[in-house]
Amino acid sequence: MNIFSTGWSEGFDGPGRRWVVYLKGCNFLCRWCANPEGLSPEPQILFYPDRAQYADKACPYGAVAKSANKWTLDRQKCTVCPDISCVRVWRHPAFEYAGKEVSVPEIVGRAEQYRPLFGRDGGVTFGGGEPTLQANQLVLTIKALRKKGIHTAIETNAGTADFQKFVGLVDLLICDLKCISNDKHLHWMNADNRQVLQNLLSTAKKQPQLIVRIPFVKGMNDSKEEMEKIKTFLGDLAKQRKYLQVEVLRQHHLGEPKYAALGKEYPMRNTPLPERNEAQDFVDELVKCGLGASLGG
Repeated sequence: MNIFSTGWSEGFDGPGRRWVVYLKGCNFLCRWCANPEGLSPEPQILFYPDRAQYADKACPYGAVAKSANKWTLDRQKCTVCPDISCVRVWRHPAFEYAGKEVSVPEIVGRAEQYRPLFGRDGGVTFGGGEPTLQANQLVLTIKALRKKGIHTAIETNAGTADFQKFVGLVDLLICDLKCISNDKHLHWMNADNRQVLQNLLSTAKKQPQLIVRIPFVKGMNDSKEEMEKIKTFLGDLAKQRKYLQVEVLRQHHLGEPKYAALGKEYPMRNTPLPERNEAQDFVDELVKCGLGASLGG
């Protein structure tokens, strides 16, 4: 599997304390993405100039230079070379490398080592990027983990054909629902959402543990019209289940420094953040409809 990071969380990426594996590559380009290094399947270098003292010595290709008292990375010269000496040899804090191939036995072996840290309710969560784009290896990994009694979860945009391979296989599916209107979805995610809606509707009856997450974003889904469409769709899902858990997450700008580190512009710089009370009002509306909704994050 192609991953860009691993980490730990508690009570957010599934129940209990969890080891989170972030898979690289995504079929959406969400404008607010907090993990832009997970969008491309290709390896990437993140460069942080505020940590860059003597960084020029870490690159044998002369990609790092200091001009007007500021360190810069020339991405035409930075080839993300196979030896990645800036990271592997120099271990310089100005550089982070996103992109690593790991095997199924490697993931399963580490999960077994971490088992004492999971406690009673924890386990392994696969995020991204979009994990279901690497379906073949991920299916094998989840089967192996479940065989060993380790709880598994996937955080997904639910927008791939291979999504269905995980319905009923993984213990917990955490699925994003960004908006219902396809024109908005194309604008904000650069992707069609018909596959998303179809996948969610066909999953509701089949997946015992299911959470629907709604990122609450100004201009995308905060209008009365779009919120009504979301309520109607969630109501249709809820009819197929005894209980539907919904989490609303307010948009944030925590990923902005990563865009700069990748040499990219942050698309949401001028977009205001929603107020907490605005997101809570939406949650209250969902609760009135009989949904198990809460404000997360």
